Amino acid sequence: MAMHNPSHPGELLREWLTGAQISITSLAAHIGVTRSTLSRIINGHAVFTAEMDLRLHQALGSRQRLWLDMQIQCDLWELKQAKAPPINRLR
Repeated sequence: MAMHNPSHPGELLREWLTGAQISITSLAAHIGVTRSTLSRIINGHAVFTAEMDLRLHQALGSRQRLWLDMQIQCDLWELKQAKAPPINRLR
């Protein structure tokens, strides 16, 4: 199945926070990170890490690896768009 420009997972988290009427500041304090760290992720200026995935899994009840899997899809799509020179397969 081909990927079509997946959104950064921070956009999904931002939408969820808006719908739940939870501020970035509140969530950051609840999961034990700085507001700046969470804001950078939500705004697509930083990536989801395994640690952040685990914190959100525990706080939100999301599936473990949900945020990492979305980040990987986003990263792979961006790399494929870069059109780097092909690497020949080892024989």
